[in-house]
Amino acid sequence: MVVIGAGSAGLVTSYIGAATKGKVALIEKHKMGGDCLNTGCVPSKALIRSAKFMADVKKCRSLGFKNVQVDFEFSDVMERVQRVIKTIEPHDSVERYSKLGVECHTGEARIKS
Repeated sequence: MVVIGAGSAGLVTSYIGAATKGKVALIEKHKMGGDCLNTGCVPSKALIRSAKFMADVKKCRSLGFKNVQVDFEFSDVMERVQRVIKTIEPHDSVERYSKLGVECHTGEARIKS
């Protein structure tokens, strides 16, 4: 089986193929984990979490808290985003999938008729 793309769908397909003892080749042109891990779901959810916390802090006064002040540094928020990605990265890595028996290749794949 040849799987094109190591995003969410490609990783699950490769995992199932390897788990059922199939021969699997996975081809990814950029980073393992695809858009979800690297530029989409994971980083956006991490940013949203920080923004939600700041919005909740602004509501503290209505909950009976006084003089609540939170200082933040945007670069620190972005460092946290990168830490979240790095925490998940090993689960989507070439090393993990290679150990499962998946042949991982970097490159661009096309289907020709």
